[in-house]
Amino acid sequence: MPINTFKCPNCGSPVTTTGAEKEVQCAYCGSTVIVPEELRVAPQPQPQPMQYNFGPMSQPNDQVFQNLETAGKVAAGATIGITAVSFILPIILTCVILAAVGGILFYVFSNVNSALKQSNLTASTMSAPINIVPTAAPAPTPTEAIPTPVPFTKVLFKDNFSKSSSGWDTSHDSDYTYGYKDGHYRVLVNKQDGGQDLWPQSTDKFTNVSIEADVQQTAGPTDGKIGVVCRAASSGEGYGFTFDQNGGYGIDKFSAGSVSSVTSLDKATLDPNTVNQNDVNHIEAVCDGDTLTLILNNQILLQVQDSSYTSGGTGLFVMTGSSGDPGVDVLFSNFVVKGP
Repeated sequence: MPINTFKCPNCGSPVTTTGAEKEVQCAYCGSTVIVPEELRVAPQPQPQPMQYNFGPMSQPNDQVFQNLETAGKVAAGATIGITAVSFILPIILTCVILAAVGGILFYVFSNVNSALKQSNLTASTMSAPINIVPTAAPAPTPTEAIPTPVPFTKVLFKDNFSKSSSGWDTSHDSDYTYGYKDGHYRVLVNKQDGGQDLWPQSTDKFTNVSIEADVQQTAGPTDGKIGVVCRAASSGEGYGFTFDQNGGYGIDKFSAGSVSSVTSLDKATLDPNTVNQNDVNHIEAVCDGDTLTLILNNQILLQVQDSSYTSGGTGLFVMTGSSGDPGVDVLFSNFVVKGP
């Protein structure tokens, strides 16, 4: 192989090359330099393997092709040359591949279709009624809002408790204290498991009414029940509409004979934060026919049906809570009764 020399582009010293390298190292300055194109020996072309053109089909496996070629030669008495084989083999291989692909697709779609039929059968069996006639499931019934009672507009009685002669009783003993106080009406229940309802005699015959008042508990346990009454009687009968500082509220029915005989018609609990703790809350009760509605701070809370009592006094109510603890001290103001 001839040896050629050229100058190192860095130091100018002679550099030798056989032409087979693309880069050589200068023996004088140690630099790696590129051999000029004209001094390189052109690479010899490598023999290429025989290619078989199968059109759009992929290249067959060599072993498969070899087997097909052998089978073709045997069938023809080993007289078929490579030209005939190269012509026939693509056709045979194409048919084999198409048959294989068709078989696979038939198997896949058959199984998918079978699975779908099985799935539909299972769903139909589970959801269909006994007579096999599909019926639509009933739509869920939405929770109905409490109907807003028709407001009464005629004022039948009102009192801001500025005058002590407006018709309310007064008393003071170890169990109960009630009377006028600084523009309010104060009720203190200081008896274990005690309660007191009060109303002016002028309201004894009221039937369908709304009663509203501003209420503030100033002392005592937070479960004390405070509110208003309608259709009350001296025998102990009547309806009470109450709430407490813990968020509890309810509509009660008093039985004849004692105010401690109380039956809850309905009750529930608010978030205590929605109650004005130790501050003024506005309570309203509507007694219209057999429909009784409780409203607190302009929010309708409860509505029940009861026809036990049809007329009676409208007034105020304070009672110890579930703990029975005494000391529930309440101020009432802006008491108003309206009717149709």
